[in-house]
Amino acid sequence: MPAGEGGGRGPASWVAELLSGLGPWSRALLSVCLCALALPLFLAAQNTYRFTDGHRTKTEGYVHCTAGGPCHGMWHLPGGRRGSGEIHGLSFAADEELRTDIPLYAGQDWAVTDRSALLARAAWQSAGTGLGTALVLWIAWNRSYGSGRRGERRRGCRAGR
Repeated sequence: MPAGEGGGRGPASWVAELLSGLGPWSRALLSVCLCALALPLFLAAQNTYRFTDGHRTKTEGYVHCTAGGPCHGMWHLPGGRRGSGEIHGLSFAADEELRTDIPLYAGQDWAVTDRSALLARAAWQSAGTGLGTALVLWIAWNRSYGSGRRGERRRGCRAGR
């Protein structure tokens, strides 16, 4: 097998070969799509951080919920700090506004009723990022090599010998 074809190719040569098979607009689109996949990865990291950094607490005062919308409230954190903001995981009920001491897992500006929801969300976001990356690279690979451009380049190189 001649050098440069088949076996022993490193990741850098695979990327270079993939990019050389794409047109300029396809390269730009590939870059944008791969950069956009950083957002779910960032959100997954944020949810993992919240999972490890939060505190068990209870609401202070009343929780205010809007019909079909989010619930907002305040809570007490260790060290005398207070937190407030949207509480994820509370479903609206007419008597929620009258309840106090709802157990939460919270930080300064976020709260959830179920701590494991943070880890589940992080897992889904990480899996989505992995699948999205695989899909984007598969589309780029097919666009680069599936259209017959690879064969045309090889024939062009052999004809030039």
